[in-house]
Amino acid sequence: MHKKIRIVAIGGIALLLCKLLVIYALFVRPNILVNQPSQQLKIPHGVSFAELKTILCQQGYLAHPASFGLVARLLCYDRRIIPGAYQLKGNMSNWAAIRMLRRGAQKPVHVVFNNIQTKEALAERLTQNIEMGAADFLGLLNDAPFVEQYGFSVENVMTLFIPNTYQVYWTITPKELFAKMHQEYQRFWNRRRRSQAKSTQLTPMEVSILASIVQRETNKIDEAALMAGVYINRLRKKIALQSCPTLLYALGDPSARRVLHKYKALESPYNTYKYSGLPPGPICLPSVAMIDAVLNYAASDYFYFSAKEDFSGYHYFTRSLKEHLRNAKRYQKALNQARVYR
Repeated sequence: MHKKIRIVAIGGIALLLCKLLVIYALFVRPNILVNQPSQQLKIPHGVSFAELKTILCQQGYLAHPASFGLVARLLCYDRRIIPGAYQLKGNMSNWAAIRMLRRGAQKPVHVVFNNIQTKEALAERLTQNIEMGAADFLGLLNDAPFVEQYGFSVENVMTLFIPNTYQVYWTITPKELFAKMHQEYQRFWNRRRRSQAKSTQLTPMEVSILASIVQRETNKIDEAALMAGVYINRLRKKIALQSCPTLLYALGDPSARRVLHKYKALESPYNTYKYSGLPPGPICLPSVAMIDAVLNYAASDYFYFSAKEDFSGYHYFTRSLKEHLRNAKRYQKALNQARVYR
């Protein structure tokens, strides 16, 4: 009798151990990216569980696809797939991976943008690392009623975007991304910067527009504040800015390197030879350094500047038109010698 009991007990223990081994194999044993480094899994909207399993298998995430499928069904994950970008780690178990996916515990992705000239390029760069398409975000930038809710127009909406690195979720929607950028804009334009803008007699939006012109004029940050001061002098005296980069922007030819006299007749609000004041929007996305250069402009009595003929990127700054024209003539001669005719 005792022998039978022992046999039954041993059999029960063996059965329990088998069940525990099965549970271990299903739930605890590493099954995700076994012996591989971490990798980001991107699950698009509308993906079924069968499609997700195909993605996992094709991209080499699973050592044992069947066990993953069984645990997913036991945990009811197969009924509700949450889209997103997830960081799956090497040697992760089915249990750990599915808990993460079921909670929708996404890992934020980075959105990085700078050195942008057009809204089209901005939309492309912003959506490079997220699910939404560039066309969707560009459509929002060109939606006048929508951007007006935030105090912008379709012409000046690019001044909202402050170049930097931001963290967002891969599944962010166009409106959520716009709202996120607006929060960052408000954080950037803090009390100190708004006070500085007021002292320049410009709004934050106008500061960004002017900074975009300075940025296209020079890549030398050590002369940017002085150049900003020249433009501010001209604005205050209501003298046309006569900025070559705005004219090239109006021309719409990115290959053009030289401003020809005939361009000055172009009919465009960005033709600052023809129309005084600032153009209606930025001609590029100015860097934080250029925005701060405008806010901290160098006061002077200069009203003119011209590129140096040595092509160093630096400029001559002058008070008189006569001296300015001499400097400009030297630069035009250098362009001719370098065979830059347009």
